Amino acid sequence: MKERIHLHRAYKRLAAAPPISTTIFLLLVALCDVLIAVFYKPLLDGFVSQVGQLAALAGVPTAVTHWRFLPVWVTEMPVLDAPASFPSYRLSLITFVLGVLVVVIVPRLRPVPKVVRVYVAFLSLLMTASAIFFLFFPHRFPYDVVDFSLLYMGTQFGMWLLMPIVMGVALSSLPSPVPEKLLVIVATVAYGAVFGAIRYASFLFLLQKLTVLSMAAMFFALGPLIDFVYMVSIYAIYVNIVALRLRDRPEVWRWSF
Repeated sequence: MKERIHLHRAYKRLAAAPPISTTIFLLLVALCDVLIAVFYKPLLDGFVSQVGQLAALAGVPTAVTHWRFLPVWVTEMPVLDAPASFPSYRLSLITFVLGVLVVVIVPRLRPVPKVVRVYVAFLSLLMTASAIFFLFFPHRFPYDVVDFSLLYMGTQFGMWLLMPIVMGVALSSLPSPVPEKLLVIVATVAYGAVFGAIRYASFLFLLQKLTVLSMAAMFFALGPLIDFVYMVSIYAIYVNIVALRLRDRPEVWRWSF
């Protein structure tokens, strides 16, 4: 029976890449991260410029503002300012009622997967809290689009620096060519930049149309913190490709026990 077992599916794991290959790969990953850190200014300026053009296509005028960020290194962060609307009392009240209903009902929907119930309930709690604030203290809302943009851009840039490190460590042990693994990392960062630009422009559009009531929920629902989702997806797809490519090579597989 063992002759009919696919090595990549039955109690087998891939052997680690050679130490020299792994070392070279990790050094190249570190170099990629250093390049992002050194050339951050043209990267951020170009990113913000593209987002501004995307927002303009959606009918949202923007203005670039250079905001104080860190005392050293990235001293100024280019961010976009755009018009945003505030919710009316009626909208805040409707949001509060719907939010409470969702928080009460959704966790009891057992046929719905638990992870979905938790996610929806968490976002509904954010919307409910925002609605309460605008019902009682609308004049004291402390944030505007520039504050939101600064948080977004700071987190997005942090993710660009983190992506090569996380993906590099995850891919380093795979017995596949170094250039191929580097290409996966570059593709991940490039995808993050394109997706991040579209997401940023969409946020500016939604802040104008859906009001700042949804600011917190939008950031936690689709902000840069969820970039790990597509990072894991890209990693899983690539590992599957490598496993299928090497499935008939017993010399690269090891028993798991």
